Amino acid sequence: MKQYQDTETGMIYAFEDDYDPLTANNRNIPKTLTTTVKLRPDDSHVWYQGAWIEQEHAPAGHTPPVSSVPSNNPAWMAHLRPYSAVHRDAFSGLNVTLDQINANSYDGRKLAEVVASLPLNNSSGIPALVSYDGAIAIPQCSDYPSRVDGVRKLNEILCSFLLGGVHVEVLHSEELIIGALHDKTSLFAYTPSLHANLRWNWAAPADRCLPLMSPRVLMVDEMINAFRQGQRVIQSMASFSPLFLLSGYTAKVYRNNSDALNNLWITVEQLTEHLWGEKYLKHRSSFPNNVAEAHLKLAKTLGRISTKHELLRLANIFSEGCFQALSLARQKRNDLAHEGVIPDSQLIEQLWSVLPELIEVASGTKHLAMRQLNGGAVEDWGIPARTNFDEWLNLATALR
Repeated sequence: MKQYQDTETGMIYAFEDDYDPLTANNRNIPKTLTTTVKLRPDDSHVWYQGAWIEQEHAPAGHTPPVSSVPSNNPAWMAHLRPYSAVHRDAFSGLNVTLDQINANSYDGRKLAEVVASLPLNNSSGIPALVSYDGAIAIPQCSDYPSRVDGVRKLNEILCSFLLGGVHVEVLHSEELIIGALHDKTSLFAYTPSLHANLRWNWAAPADRCLPLMSPRVLMVDEMINAFRQGQRVIQSMASFSPLFLLSGYTAKVYRNNSDALNNLWITVEQLTEHLWGEKYLKHRSSFPNNVAEAHLKLAKTLGRISTKHELLRLANIFSEGCFQALSLARQKRNDLAHEGVIPDSQLIEQLWSVLPELIEVASGTKHLAMRQLNGGAVEDWGIPARTNFDEWLNLATALR
């Protein structure tokens, strides 16, 4: 290995002896390299005008220099779950065979190819990209300058799919993938993952069989239509936070009932505030007399969500069935918050079933595709019919 130093930043690069970075046509290598390497004495030194000097001798306000070589097409990324194959049309699938999987001879590079883009309506004008294997990438640009911003925007995109009827799961911050658009047509991930291993043909046989043989197939048109409907909903309500709906749905699917109720109830409260301001208060004069009488009677408790739900029901802004489900969910949420009582899955499913109605009324949307996502929770495994723990107990005894 031979070392070179960037005269612009002081950074040291190492290359194989048979590779000459000074003559290589590589846009990621600085043009300001030199074979003369000056090692940094210690952390108290900074690079200044081609040499290391002590920080105290640097001009006031001096900051470490930044390389003039740009980071090309950096991205924040998330993977759809479960593992998915996104097809442009009915004939664009890779059709990986069992023999190819066993021999590890499939073309993994095809999995990373970009198959669609999604408009983000950001100041940079850079859209999101979608790869064949279900990676969603957004640019690491001034619109999304930090990991927090990247996770927030990716969850908004995922929630758009959810509202549009596509099963997706929340992206937690520790799951964020760092990557880039590579070779102009593919998404490259620097963060290790199953997707990256499959792309590079590095996955073990047991890991590559199921995703490559039986991926969930999504069509590009299906995803774009779902995204558009979801975006219309999200953009129609300033008080609506996509993260809570997406988190609540994911928790529901995995039967994490306390998290599901907490997150979905936040969504209920946000939707309630929007309905209260936009559909009730602005149109009070048009409601029947019984609504006006109830409003006066409940005037001292108008700040309570239970009161708002009662008046929204009387005004026929949402249905009796929706009101009943919300009332029960509110009681159970209070039991969870004050007494730690975990709700059962039936309550969560019942609450989920009325959310589409609330969202449709609040956003002015008809036929919200999210309705088709009722149910779908992971199987609640029970214990085997017969069990034997003799060896377990014997081992525990021996460890005392």
